[in-house]
Amino acid sequence: MEFGLALSGGGLRGAAHIGVLKALAEEKLTPSWISGTSAGSIVAGLYSCGFSPTEIENFALSMDRKVYDLNISGLLKCVLQLVCGRPCTFSGIIKGNKFEKLMKDLTKGRVMRDCNIPTAITGVDINNGKTIYFLSDKKSFTNNQYNMYQENIPIYSAIRASISIPVVFKPAVIDGFALVDGGVTDGLPGQILKQMGAKRVIGVDLGYAGQLVEDVNNIAAIANQSLDIMEYKLKSFTNNDLDLIINPQIYDVGLTDFDKIPECIERGYNVAMYNMPEIKRVVTAPVLYRSNQKAPVINIRNDATKAVY
Repeated sequence: MEFGLALSGGGLRGAAHIGVLKALAEEKLTPSWISGTSAGSIVAGLYSCGFSPTEIENFALSMDRKVYDLNISGLLKCVLQLVCGRPCTFSGIIKGNKFEKLMKDLTKGRVMRDCNIPTAITGVDINNGKTIYFLSDKKSFTNNQYNMYQENIPIYSAIRASISIPVVFKPAVIDGFALVDGGVTDGLPGQILKQMGAKRVIGVDLGYAGQLVEDVNNIAAIANQSLDIMEYKLKSFTNNDLDLIINPQIYDVGLTDFDKIPECIERGYNVAMYNMPEIKRVVTAPVLYRSNQKAPVINIRNDATKAVY
């Protein structure tokens, strides 16, 4: 039962992806392809390196605010520039160096070609708008006016690029390109998995789903919510190739709510287990490719007790 698993962004909500992987593992369902954007790239990258869902969970539970290295010097420089009447060159609240070092240690510096299963991680070149797909094998892909494909990049660098929420994180610089969050152009990278050979793709979407979100009242929250809304609109046009999309409706977790990571993992697990019959139906169905029909979307309450189709 081969299938691909596409993981969206979502900040700390991305911990829900771990719960989904745990549920799939319990049911002996193992994705043969995996992709991730932003927070999803962390889970996808670690999973592709051979980390079990439990090991990824242990890593997530150990995270705290210390992984955020604030760009204090950049902010002070910006203030000075404004005082002097010069353009501000401040590019992000968080430098991202600490998190990149953490990913480097965990992945042991492996490059995308070393992934255990076919893997895709997304980023976006902020200068030309192209989507950058970091792939475990790019031999069947050719760069074009919309997309670029790379495989000789460390996994930790690909993750660092993919999590670069504009304004929140400084762009990641790789081979001279300034890269930001992959969700800017591909918030749920399922189509790339189809192109890589997956006949069936399940997406886990943790992004905005049209609900009211209150207390969006600081620069980081505004940037994150703006990206979520943009992704929400884009996904309505770009996810026709997915065979099933699960949206656990997790929207009440902010970028600094580390104490809610266990809850996110549990909610991801619950939504997957509750909908396991539908997941198994999709995984085992003989032909699922849809060219003109949108994938069914499962929306589920936060307590994962009732699915709404």
